[in-house]
Amino acid sequence: MTALRDAIEHSALGWVKPELDETLRLVRVEIEGFADDPSDTSRMRVCAEFLHQVQGTLRMVELYAPAMVAEEMEQLSVTLQKGVDSAGQSIDRDVACSALMRGVVLLPDYLERLQSGHKEISVVLLPMLNDLRAARGEAGLSESALFAPDLDRALPASLPRATAQSVMARANDVAPYLARLRDALQTWPEQGAPGDTEGLHFAAEALLSRTVDESQRRMLWVASMVANALREGGMTPSSGLRQAFASVDRETRGLFDQGIFDTQRADAALEPTRQLLYHVAHSDSDHPSLLKLREVFDLDALRPSESELDHARGSVAGRNRSLLDTVSAAVKEDLLRVKDALDLYLRTGQTDTATLQPQAEALQRVSDTLGMLGLGLARSLVQQQRDAMQEIVDGKRLANETALLDIAGALLYVDASLDDQVARLASGDSADTEDDLAGSEARKVLDILVREAITNFAGARQAFVAFVETAWSHSELEPVPKLLRDVSGALNMLELPQPAQYLDGVRLYTEIELLDRHRIPNSRQLDTFADALASVEYYLEALREQRANRDDILDITRNSLETLGYWPLPPERTTTQAEVIAAPAADKPLDMLPPVVEVAAPEIPVSVEIPKEVVAPPPVEAVPEPVAETPVTVVPPAPAPTAFVPLFLPPKEPLPAPPAPKPEVSAVPAPPAPTPEVVA
Repeated sequence: MTALRDAIEHSALGWVKPELDETLRLVRVEIEGFADDPSDTSRMRVCAEFLHQVQGTLRMVELYAPAMVAEEMEQLSVTLQKGVDSAGQSIDRDVACSALMRGVVLLPDYLERLQSGHKEISVVLLPMLNDLRAARGEAGLSESALFAPDLDRALPASLPRATAQSVMARANDVAPYLARLRDALQTWPEQGAPGDTEGLHFAAEALLSRTVDESQRRMLWVASMVANALREGGMTPSSGLRQAFASVDRETRGLFDQGIFDTQRADAALEPTRQLLYHVAHSDSDHPSLLKLREVFDLDALRPSESELDHARGSVAGRNRSLLDTVSAAVKEDLLRVKDALDLYLRTGQTDTATLQPQAEALQRVSDTLGMLGLGLARSLVQQQRDAMQEIVDGKRLANETALLDIAGALLYVDASLDDQVARLASGDSADTEDDLAGSEARKVLDILVREAITNFAGARQAFVAFVETAWSHSELEPVPKLLRDVSGALNMLELPQPAQYLDGVRLYTEIELLDRHRIPNSRQLDTFADALASVEYYLEALREQRANRDDILDITRNSLETLGYWPLPPERTTTQAEVIAAPAADKPLDMLPPVVEVAAPEIPVSVEIPKEVVAPPPVEAVPEPVAETPVTVVPPAPAPTAFVPLFLPPKEPLPAPPAPKPEVSAVPAPPAPTPEVVA
């Protein structure tokens, strides 16, 4: 579910990102106005209101680190409006405005990186946070302030658990263990190792067995595991770790002093737990206790690699997307002027190559600009065309049509790939490789295919919504198989066979269970099927935005299809007439239906030929004289056959409706010469 939750967060950010960008643009306008006229403090009041909206929106989509940046910017705006900090000291207005402007510029870049599917590495926001805090006279934060593990993880079932009655009965018995914990902390100097690690471990485990509240138990269990690693030399002591244990001691004493049902105390236990886990996550030790904590709280996922850290730092290094777009537009305009000049030179039949000198100078400026952006390969291509142009001007190369068209074609190539390169540069990805430059057109084709797939899938999803809203009208689902088959085909074209097979599973469930058998899913099956649809939709969106780790989203699809019985994909089989006759009623939920027994279909002899259509004999004229005759017996019509319902892989095209049954006539061979007579 982690991958699906991340996908939902990225999608939610995509929904609110345009509004956030617009609000931050208005914040920038207010900051610039205040910098021009410091006496107009109302601008800072409006600025604080806008930033409060940004903070609330970011918290709504659960992006807490960027929300902290917006909160610090809001508080700094309030401080600028007042003119003094919390201590009554006047603040440096220029420094404060500079810090605010930096936050307005870099925060959208960080959000754009998250929107593109990269992992949130909030530690890169720490310098920005501390600059904002320093501008209003507050102390800086440590890295642990941005560490956010999942503290809702379930604890191991083997841990001792106390009851409320036992805790109340033994409330007075915890005093020795609290004292032992305090004594162990007193033997721990500010700088150095604790003197009584055994006491730390013993006291934490004893208090754990006497605690009921889940958050308090989590705190004490983490403390006991870390104390065990300290006792066995598996973790390096530090002053920060000592402060974390001191917080554990303080919160534990408050728990037994104020009672086990104090919810505020329960919430307060989260901070010591987070501090302890921060030290565990940043420890290189492979002690069993630390490995267990990393497994339970998935701490390895919160520790970025060096490459991820460098990528995240690049996203807040000042490469603003709007600035890059402006520079890109200027470069493309220069390239367009050069191409127009070459076209004019060819069309007018000019011979004076000196008129091309300004174009060579323009290409030099474009080359320098691309070099400043870090697009080395694009710069080298433009530089080659500048050299070729200069050789034509100097008379070292003929100014014929072939040479000029080669230059124009190379410039067109750079122009066509520039937007993609700038987009990758703005997101922090490397954009200076030959494969990236040559594959820009391929990525455009991929984008078109994925967009069409998303459109078709949205149509299928709308059909499912109509199916539910119309009280299970199965006719609403008739276009779904073709839409899903088109999406699966697009994924196969993109060489994504696994997602395509998952789409086939969704399609088969729709065709077989809902359309062919006319079944109505119960609430549990409907939720499971909805999970499969949602995960596929989030995967397609992640594919369009080229997010990392998007394949993990499909785990939800596979699990849902396994629950529905359509993964692995069912093999092709036949259905006998007995199965069709015994088919359940269409209005019964799936879990109430009897199991289907597979019976081998009877084999039809090869020598028997089944006519497609029986033609009625033509009318026979009456003869005047009766003759000897052999009667032809008309066989009564057989009952209408029950429609054949395939239980698994259906044909690629819908089966046509069976023809209406017609009477079958079995003729007895008659001797030669008699005239047949129809018996009524």
